[in-house]
Amino acid sequence: MKQPTQLNLQKSDLYSGNLKEIIIDRMLVFQSLRDKFQMAFDKIKNKLDQKFLKEFESMYGFRPGKEILEWENVKNAYKSIMYEVADVWNMIDHHSAEEEEMEEDEDGGFEYAISSVARLTKIKDPEEILSWLVGTYSGLMFLFNGSYAFASDGGGDTCWINLLPNENESIEVNYYNHEIGELENLPYFSISHFIVENWNHESNESYDDDEEEEEFEEEDAVPKLKEAILPSQIKDSTIKAFEKEATKLYEKKPIYHNSLDMFERSAWLLGHSYGDPTYAFTEKLANAPSYALWEEEKEDIKKYPNLAAYWILHHFYLKNDDACRETIKLANKSKGKIIPKISEHVIAYLDGKSKSLFNLPSDKLEKIRSLTFSNADPKQIEPKNIKLYNDSLGLSNLNTISKKDLEARIKTEENLFKIIEEYPDDVNAHDILLKEISKKDPNLKKLIEDYFRERIGSAYNTWPYNPEKLDKRLSIAINAAFRQGLKYDAENKKAFCGITKTVGMLDDDLAMVSFREAVRQLKQDDPRLEYVVEALINSEQGEANSILAEAAWRTFETLDNVKEIREKVQKEGPTLNNMFTVYTHLNEALQERILIMDEVSIQLIQKLFTYKDHLGYFGISAGNAFSVCAHLDLKEHIELIARVVRNSFQIKGGDRNSYLELRQIINISEATLAWAKMEPEKAKQELNEFFVKLEDSHYPGIAIDLRACYVAGLLLLEPDNNDYLSFAERILGNKGDQVRVYGIIRWIRKQKVQRFKDHLWYHIYADPDPMVDYSWSYIEVEARRAWIVLTGEDAPEFNTSDKYANSLSKNNSLLPEAILHPEKYSIQHVFQRIRETKYKHEDVIRYGGPWLVESLRYSLDEYKYSGSYDRWEAIKALFFQGPGVYPYFLEILQFPYAAPSWKAHLLQFMRVMEPESLKWKKVLTMEGSEIKQLLEQPTPNWYVWTDLLAARLYLLDCESSFDTISQVISRRLEITNHDSYYSSIYEESLGLRLPLLWRRFGKKGDDSIESHWKKAKKGSETYALLEMAARRKLEDQIPEMIAIKEPGILLTFYPEQREYGWHTWIHLAKETIRFGTNEFHLQSVLPDSKTESSMPATETNLKTVWEMAHILGYTISKKKPKGKK
Repeated sequence: MKQPTQLNLQKSDLYSGNLKEIIIDRMLVFQSLRDKFQMAFDKIKNKLDQKFLKEFESMYGFRPGKEILEWENVKNAYKSIMYEVADVWNMIDHHSAEEEEMEEDEDGGFEYAISSVARLTKIKDPEEILSWLVGTYSGLMFLFNGSYAFASDGGGDTCWINLLPNENESIEVNYYNHEIGELENLPYFSISHFIVENWNHESNESYDDDEEEEEFEEEDAVPKLKEAILPSQIKDSTIKAFEKEATKLYEKKPIYHNSLDMFERSAWLLGHSYGDPTYAFTEKLANAPSYALWEEEKEDIKKYPNLAAYWILHHFYLKNDDACRETIKLANKSKGKIIPKISEHVIAYLDGKSKSLFNLPSDKLEKIRSLTFSNADPKQIEPKNIKLYNDSLGLSNLNTISKKDLEARIKTEENLFKIIEEYPDDVNAHDILLKEISKKDPNLKKLIEDYFRERIGSAYNTWPYNPEKLDKRLSIAINAAFRQGLKYDAENKKAFCGITKTVGMLDDDLAMVSFREAVRQLKQDDPRLEYVVEALINSEQGEANSILAEAAWRTFETLDNVKEIREKVQKEGPTLNNMFTVYTHLNEALQERILIMDEVSIQLIQKLFTYKDHLGYFGISAGNAFSVCAHLDLKEHIELIARVVRNSFQIKGGDRNSYLELRQIINISEATLAWAKMEPEKAKQELNEFFVKLEDSHYPGIAIDLRACYVAGLLLLEPDNNDYLSFAERILGNKGDQVRVYGIIRWIRKQKVQRFKDHLWYHIYADPDPMVDYSWSYIEVEARRAWIVLTGEDAPEFNTSDKYANSLSKNNSLLPEAILHPEKYSIQHVFQRIRETKYKHEDVIRYGGPWLVESLRYSLDEYKYSGSYDRWEAIKALFFQGPGVYPYFLEILQFPYAAPSWKAHLLQFMRVMEPESLKWKKVLTMEGSEIKQLLEQPTPNWYVWTDLLAARLYLLDCESSFDTISQVISRRLEITNHDSYYSSIYEESLGLRLPLLWRRFGKKGDDSIESHWKKAKKGSETYALLEMAARRKLEDQIPEMIAIKEPGILLTFYPEQREYGWHTWIHLAKETIRFGTNEFHLQSVLPDSKTESSMPATETNLKTVWEMAHILGYTISKKKPKGKK
């Protein structure tokens, strides 16, 4: 079938009326796709027409552009080719996905429906539609700015169409940035424009690329017929002319039909009506229009339903009740059924006839209204409520100076700071005065300019970076602004969060006044509180302790609220909104105030322990309390402390990889140490019982964390117990950032244990400059304190001047020794620089080898993910050093507590570090006695080639080789993971091949496989390797070698005999034998992820390689070799 080839579009044709033709021209580059699309289009019945637009207008009060009919009538044809075109955007109906209306495909799975607005007229009940409009984010987007989700890309961004009326009958398409949750940039001026811009020659370039050349090709491969790519007939000049004209028209269109403008205006309201105000809504509220603008727009409200909906809800949530009622009267004259229905609900609530609005109860509703009201700009409040607004913010009774008086004083007063002192709470006056001061005093000009800029930043903001540059004369103004900002939500620019740390730097009497107000007024999850508490802890003011105590007492106030938030987060699961939820910033005040160990501390502990069933809500405050109890010998709390330890023994994980959080480890460790000190005999008996029983736990991650906590207390009681000391060394020796080490470090410090001093060095510098997870900072602090106790001096601070070892790259010889200095460099980056500069030297092995050995010695015990970036960089740096690293790699293989996954990775790396052909060439010349000796006691150079040695020995000695080969197989199986399996085993040659050799020994070999298989735990690496060996299709006898003809014989080894993914291959040709590995992607150490080497072929070695390869599981490939490139 041939499509019409002529398409002569003018710029006006890109508004609407030609969508089908444009899709064909731009999206469909092959004639076959165009034919498929046209056939699907021709089958469509019951196409949408003007009736849809009338029904739409009848319900919503406005009519979208006619281009929407074009999309609705072409969508099923698009669906027929959606997966065959460039997926720049996918027009997927996310509304159907939300409502679980996805269509079932022919395979029984589910696929998305295509984007469609047809559903908007299928529901006839306005109440049902209203529940979507005010009860979901997508509904509010449509209600306020006419937006409707239309397309999505692989990165999570979306495009929304604008269904508001359009003078050109077009449907604009707006880009929605999911990272900031906003519509942005100029729109595509029609769906046709959207298609033209996103599907062009560049997006279709991939169709023209030759497929990546394979090493091997199918034996009976049929050449693919290449279909010609059809060029677009739409001229670039036409598109540019259209865009120029459409841009001018867009700039003139009324704001009420502009999705971008209406989005900016209403962004703060996207969530209020269903009880979940949008993130940082108080910041977005600043962009909301003023009361004066509403008065200007009154006459337009009845013409534009989306404007009416906005102003009704705008006034309602800002408590402009009179304006809200007036808006409703005006809005009831507008078209459609939705606005009257909204008005009906809002009026019922305002009149007290309903105790809820849109299914939201009045108590929650009023909280949202009050929060919105207090964070508004006074220009947004109706005049009669201004006094109420000022009263709510505490602004009515401030001692302020009138504008007239201020102007007069500025002209006569020489020292303007004097006026600031006279009116210490008048922030508006301060701002005017500071600007005048900056004009007169050049020394203060920059500081004052910085102050105005920095104060609107986040609470995290540090200004000035150098506290010495802060002029104390600004203290009154800074503190006044900070205190006034406490009235606003943290996201509000008027909250002046950016000077929170600045107040702490001032650390004067005024700062104490400000911080006391902050502690009393702010919500516990307000980010400012974190830095208020931090400043109070570091303050030199005597009053700081009493304020810190007040903050600590407040921690107990909102336990129920904290529980509610936590339960909500757990129910929702992790989302972008709640991943970083903080329940309270006052826990730190409680935990630090307890440590002062005065009468207030004791009272706080007593109060804390009344929440004995909810101690987890208070972070590590419980742990600090246990420590203080032990120090002050508060015996009345012994039973509770013992109960905490006993209860911890009952902790179970979700699976083997579960682990304890830092908070739990600190609290349990401190409870254990306190119990051991306060009730030694009972603690000794029970702790030992727990310690022993946990050794065989089904939850090893939880178990080892608990044992590490318990052993701290046990060592306090039995410091010379070898079992406990060995276990402590195992915990201290782990280099995988496992925080379970906390309790043992506390014991070292308490008992001044010199034996383990050297282990502290790693824990001090394991993560000296954290970027995401700050939990290790607690370990560093304790390790430093222990170091001071043991040595009498602090360990050096981490030197950040060359953290990433960049300067060392200029002199490579300095890199190896830098491995020994974690106090100066990130060791990960030292190894990275060695790799990047390709520095090959024996010193890299001398220092890097032992580093890796110690890093992996106890890696089996790691359940909390740490990334192991330093280890990977170490291995990659050592990889190209050559066989000299083998002894260190093999040492790791012998460690009982080194993780099997790392052992498998090391075997993988060693296998590709030398040309495979050299090993085959050597094996083929060896005598049986030499092979047997190497199998029984493999040298570093032959450890990863024992499969070749074993296959050769079998050919030489047959049945008599059984015991030797069985010993080799067992040795490999011993280092597998006996509890679970890691995917790397499917790419490790020894584990995959050695068990196959048992199959060559008949029943005796099969019995060995079955015996080991029955002992292995189902789901373990051991079980998986033996099962693969048992199931692999092997010929009973080694087949006779077939005649070698051009282009030769290709033998391949795939883990599961399916020809994809990682594999090794042997190419037998008359002149040459080639060996190779393909798809070796591990850490990208190999160029092109493959190896290849070769050796000369002789009749004898061709036959021997053929036989050995079949013993090892190679089979003749379905593909044929192409010959050496």
